[in-house]
Amino acid sequence: MKSAEYWAKRIEQIHNEQFRKTDEYIATELKREYDRAMASIKRDMEVFYQRFALNNEIDFAEARKLLNSDQLKEFKMSLEEFTELAKNNPDGRWTQILNNVYYKVRVSRLQALLIQIEAAIQALNMKQNEQMTNLLIDIYNDSYYRTIYEIQKGVGIGITFAKAENVKKIVQAPWLEENYSQRIWKDNARLVQILQTQITQAIIRGDSTNDTAKIIADRMGVGYRAAQRLVRTEASHVQNEASFEAYKASGVVRKYEFLATLDSRTSETCRLMDNKVFTLAEKEVGVNFPPLHSNCRSTTVPYFDDEIDPGERIARGKDGKTFMVPGDMSYQRWYEKYVEGN
Repeated sequence: MKSAEYWAKRIEQIHNEQFRKTDEYIATELKREYDRAMASIKRDMEVFYQRFALNNEIDFAEARKLLNSDQLKEFKMSLEEFTELAKNNPDGRWTQILNNVYYKVRVSRLQALLIQIEAAIQALNMKQNEQMTNLLIDIYNDSYYRTIYEIQKGVGIGITFAKAENVKKIVQAPWLEENYSQRIWKDNARLVQILQTQITQAIIRGDSTNDTAKIIADRMGVGYRAAQRLVRTEASHVQNEASFEAYKASGVVRKYEFLATLDSRTSETCRLMDNKVFTLAEKEVGVNFPPLHSNCRSTTVPYFDDEIDPGERIARGKDGKTFMVPGDMSYQRWYEKYVEGN
């Protein structure tokens, strides 16, 4: 029987690999999309100031004037571009917003600007949703198969197991009442509301374009940090769920041990839960199964009672064929034989 230290080391390696993927996505793709949205908003703001400001300051009364016929036509052309962007948005809400605006014949300069801001965030919203779906599917698949592999390798005996199927549906399933797509929409809707409010207030105050640009940068920075928390929390949830499904599929794991990442950033909640053992049937996300909070880095490992021999349990099982898993068998070789080769 392998030691608890062995299981902790092997499962933590899987968990850390998913952390690496998550951090790489945050630093590259997510950052790029937030920078792109911020650049779009700043560009629209600069055009707005160029058209309607005097001495680089905007007057609120000027901002509230209606677009003339040429400006309205140009705005509706831009709305058509936004409508193209809005295709396949998760629940059609953005399409409805655009339709409501498109048929208005009286649109103020300020309203047009605020709609352009919302369009930039909505484009970000859809891109973020698409990228996160791909990331979470990859994390689920990788965690599921690597966990089964480590369990079989650690025990030395394998049992036939179900392949991961309908993974997109699994990662999109709500947990704690919402799924990641709904949380992205909610966070970005809040970002839109705050941006629109603060930019309107800046115009009322007569702020310069430079002052307004700083407001945009600061608020987008807050939005990006909120998105980071969301990505890390959702990735933690999917990785832990995949590991849990692997425990069930292994044919040998009956209990799991809560494992906290102990350092100066570890929450008191996770510290107190560290090394607690639960049966699979006792699992309750947010209570005794991670994530317990946003940005949670805790995970779980298989737990075996000393008096139980997992090898004997598998050998006596009636759920499927058994096979030997040599200790020196690489993950790639195992995957090709037992997943791709079925």
